[in-house]
Amino acid sequence: MMPIVDLALRSQTILIVDDTPANLRVLVDYLEQMGFNVLTAQDGEEALTRAQFMLPELILLDVMMTGMDGFETCRRMKAIASIADIPVIFMTAMTSTTSKIEGFDVGGVDYITKPFQIEEVFARIHTQLRVRAIHQQLSRQNTLLQETITQRERLSERMRVASLVYQNSGEGMLVSDTALLTVATNPAFSRITGYSFEEVEGKASGLFSKESRESAQYARMLEALRAVGYWDGEIWSQRKNGETYAKWMVVNTLKNADGTLQGYVTLFSDITDKKRSEDVIWKQANFDELTGLPNRRMFNARLQQEIRNHDRAGRSMALLFIDLDNFKEINDTLGHAAGDLLLLETGHRLSALTRSSDIVARLGGDEFVVVLTQIGKAHSTERISQEIIGQLTQPYTLGQDTAYISASIGISLYSHNLTDAAQLLNNADQAMYLAKQNGGNCFHYFTPVLQEAALHRRGLINELRSALLTNQFLLHFQPIVEMASGRIHKAEALVRWRHPERGILGPIEFIPVAEETGLIIELGDWIFKEAVRWTRCWADRRPGGLQVSINISPLQLQNEDHQQEQEWLAYLKDIGLSGSNVVLEITEGLLLGENSKIAEKLRRYRTAGVQMAIDDFGTGYSSLSYLKKLDIDYLKIDKSFISNLATDTNDRAISTAIIVMAHKLGLKVIAEGVETVEQKDFLIAAGCDYAQGYWYSRPLLPEQFEQLLDQDVIMQ
Repeated sequence: MMPIVDLALRSQTILIVDDTPANLRVLVDYLEQMGFNVLTAQDGEEALTRAQFMLPELILLDVMMTGMDGFETCRRMKAIASIADIPVIFMTAMTSTTSKIEGFDVGGVDYITKPFQIEEVFARIHTQLRVRAIHQQLSRQNTLLQETITQRERLSERMRVASLVYQNSGEGMLVSDTALLTVATNPAFSRITGYSFEEVEGKASGLFSKESRESAQYARMLEALRAVGYWDGEIWSQRKNGETYAKWMVVNTLKNADGTLQGYVTLFSDITDKKRSEDVIWKQANFDELTGLPNRRMFNARLQQEIRNHDRAGRSMALLFIDLDNFKEINDTLGHAAGDLLLLETGHRLSALTRSSDIVARLGGDEFVVVLTQIGKAHSTERISQEIIGQLTQPYTLGQDTAYISASIGISLYSHNLTDAAQLLNNADQAMYLAKQNGGNCFHYFTPVLQEAALHRRGLINELRSALLTNQFLLHFQPIVEMASGRIHKAEALVRWRHPERGILGPIEFIPVAEETGLIIELGDWIFKEAVRWTRCWADRRPGGLQVSINISPLQLQNEDHQQEQEWLAYLKDIGLSGSNVVLEITEGLLLGENSKIAEKLRRYRTAGVQMAIDDFGTGYSSLSYLKKLDIDYLKIDKSFISNLATDTNDRAISTAIIVMAHKLGLKVIAEGVETVEQKDFLIAAGCDYAQGYWYSRPLLPEQFEQLLDQDVIMQ
């Protein structure tokens, strides 16, 4: 009679390892009849391979096999993690206790002695499979138990952490019931509001005063909670001590498992400092720090708004662009602190002269703007402009000092065909510059002529940029003659523009615009390198070399981002030209004040041998001490004095005085604009060192100047 096999054990896989085929056939046939899946192997190596691949539930292992015996095979199986837990039953003819002990030592679970009874084999297999099933079941139960314990520990830890967060959170927390009556608070609630839990327990939320609970915002919060179960927003409240503070608040609904309302939880944080910081930042972004007036940003926004609303009352609007005359002299003589006081007082005076509906702003520096809104007739604008000029000419008390200034005003009137705020401001700016050119202390309206000039200027700027890119500039050289010998010792490099449509243009046509736009930096760099390149070609043609004079704009020296002197001195070295072959011509204006950075740049040039000349001397406000401090080499008498030497005794006296003074200071003198023999003879008699002008030669193209050098003529 066949034994009964547990249903749970059927279809399990058994691996039989035996090198006796007869034994294998008997066991395989029997076990398969019992419902087991049977695998076989005839040696230890095959057994290891099949066990790892098939993962049987039990292994019957013969001990005495060819090659690796059963004990060694079992030892190796137990060393492999994937099959180490498979129970192994040894089968052997050895009956000694020692052999059995060795089998158990290497990991076997049972021992069957050959010859065996097939029923005994089945019984032992059946027992070990049941034991294995029980172990596996216990293992699963233990795993489930451990997972349950771990989940409870995690839940307990989360509850502990939640309690810590609740107690130690920087945000105030308040839990209320369905009637919004307080049932719990955390310490941060008391720290922010000043109320203890006992003072608010069972009462309407301490986050709201009676007045705020009756507000529209409170009603909107309740509506949001009913509709979506959530509300957040910024509100203002009072602490227990009566202090008002701002907070950001979030309210969420709490619901039971069945979806019914349990209450509400409120989180809030004090944002008073943040609001104050935002207010400071907003003021800094929109208001002038010195005067408290709207700055350019705020002014532009308000002007745009005023443009949109200006004609509702059927009236016009005027923009006044105000620039203070001679403000720089106040800063230079009395200091920047006095200048700040003057700007502050100017802001007060402008505000006092305008209405609350008008706009007064400071754009920066000494520039102010006033927008007169809802004006009736043009004479109203003129009257207010004249009042502003009159007020600003009144004396300013600046500490212990008294200062006087005036103002230039440009006026731009709004019209239906001009709706752009920037253009309105630009128009007033242009009109202001015309008022400046008329001597200041006056106002001027923007006109179509100014508009045409502005369009021309804008086109000129674009053409200048293109000219730099397409190499439209060229140099002329005007000889500078030593008056005693009549020989050419120097030349002044003068830039010209080969305009594709207008022909050759002189510097007066484009240099002012280049300086205003900053294009003079790039253009000036080209002029310098082109001038010294030609000079290098001619230097060896004259005994002692040839000097080239190059005009340099104040903007080039004031530009802090451009290390111009380093580049230029390096270029001279690269082409093999000495610094003594170059004279830089600067204006008298650079001698005003004490700009240490400009002075240092000039000293670096002087250290490299480059010489300095003051151009148009006598037309500005030179500081004679700076002629020596900056180590000036030449003074160039402006041609306005030279042109009337034959008829104007004052010009003769001034020219003579300049020559004498320069020689006393160790400087050489160059006269500009010499056009007649009378001028030349007077300058020679006065001891002038050098001269240039049409009497000697017009400015020449480089090739023409080179021919003049080669002829080596005496110019008398």
